[in-house]
Amino acid sequence: MRPGARRELRLPGAPHARVHRLDRRPPFPFRRSADAPAGLAGVSRSRRSGGRAPPGGATGLRVPTQLLSGVGAPPALCFWLRENFPMDAKAEKIALFRYGLIAPLVLEPLPRGELTRRAEEIAARHYEIPASQRTSVSVDTLLDWALRYRHGGFEALAPRPRQDRGQSRAITPQLADLIERLKRENPHRTGTTLLRELALSGQNEPALSASTLYRFLKQRGLTERQLLAPTAHKKFEAEYANQIWQSDMLYGPYVQRPGGGKMQAMLHAILDDASRLIPHAQFYASEGLDVCLDCLRQAVAARGVAVRLYMDNAKIYRSPQLARIAASIGTLVVHTPPYQPEGRGKIERFFRSCREQLLNNLDRKQTLSLEELNERLWAWLDLYHRTEHSSLGTTPLLRWQRDIEHIRQLPPATDFRRLFFHRLDRVVRRDCTFQLHNRFHEAPPHLAGETIEARFDPLDPATVEIYFQGKPEGTARLVDPVVNAQLPSAKSSKAEPEPTGINFVDLLIKKKDEEEPPW
Repeated sequence: MRPGARRELRLPGAPHARVHRLDRRPPFPFRRSADAPAGLAGVSRSRRSGGRAPPGGATGLRVPTQLLSGVGAPPALCFWLRENFPMDAKAEKIALFRYGLIAPLVLEPLPRGELTRRAEEIAARHYEIPASQRTSVSVDTLLDWALRYRHGGFEALAPRPRQDRGQSRAITPQLADLIERLKRENPHRTGTTLLRELALSGQNEPALSASTLYRFLKQRGLTERQLLAPTAHKKFEAEYANQIWQSDMLYGPYVQRPGGGKMQAMLHAILDDASRLIPHAQFYASEGLDVCLDCLRQAVAARGVAVRLYMDNAKIYRSPQLARIAASIGTLVVHTPPYQPEGRGKIERFFRSCREQLLNNLDRKQTLSLEELNERLWAWLDLYHRTEHSSLGTTPLLRWQRDIEHIRQLPPATDFRRLFFHRLDRVVRRDCTFQLHNRFHEAPPHLAGETIEARFDPLDPATVEIYFQGKPEGTARLVDPVVNAQLPSAKSSKAEPEPTGINFVDLLIKKKDEEEPPW
């Protein structure tokens, strides 16, 4: 077919759309391929001028009839361009600049002479061309852009990215695979170390530059930051109240020490995930397991039992005591993975509100006692529960009461104090004593040498209950060596056994006498 001859072409996925070939030069942004609308052409130029107008203005230009007819781009082609050549910010800026120049040429039908005259006026000016050092555009370039707009719409004005975009031409596929395996094997490998390893192993042929290697690593997501980036977390919220509780601690202000001086108070709080209600919060003098269990005990007594208890990965929260107590009340303890605090965002936000609204407004010149600090905390909590929460659209208390049918309570006869007792195994010595928290306790005499189970309240360890083989054996008494020295020794309660008359040595002599002859 001769150049410039007319023929019909069909687009992939759009057999009804028709476009026309004007000359043998393939148009921007297409190349002959199986997935592109083949045969689309631009405007032939009188010579390759590099974007500058040829001598004599528009002499020798052949203006396509599509530019004179005012026919717009086929919708199917515009859709194909948007799907296959998405524009980035740079390409969009270039396309907008080109459209601004050719708009007077394409927005209305123009006679041939008027189209050429307008193109010459536009080409005679100077511009700041995006991503280019040139300042002028030739007439045939303007007509080329106009024809592209007629054929493909606004998307056709954007520069087409390279077909090998995102692929390194300096790194072979085999070398790329080796670099990726090395980097994934040790994400802390630096670019300098990689280049040295490749050179020493004879794999760096041809030699790579540091910048080429870094671009390759960044494009493949193999930089140290990309490989070690934390996993993305989705925001979650419990479906109903008491489905998930979150527990954590906050360093509080300094308070009066009972024996004189000051100590830092620790705020332990439990938050309901669905309603943001606080089942219990309290300042304590320490941050051990006993504090955690006491806060949980009071939360269960006040607001029922949670299905899950979400805690961090601290050692005290992995105690078998906590696991046993949680299992006995029907709660599953879930620990957040190390170095991933995202799951406790709600209680961290509560601590922020507590710090801003309560702690920052305390009189810094006055040192409160622990009891006085807790009085102020509970007064503020009452206000917090009755204040509308921005993310709920209601108050935490009303949101919690909405799910009252889901709340699971322990039986009324439950002894919460004994339910949360610590349980520790101890061996009773021959003097009927055992040691617990550096203090000696006395057990009944018949348990000497036996392993018993000591049950006690960690916040009030004065009373220790003794269990042997699952049965109660009374209460242990603290050992007072001075009093014991004045008491008479306990007599054994065991009765003297009746003699059996059987003795091993006597039986041997008797047997020997029977076997020896009388002479």
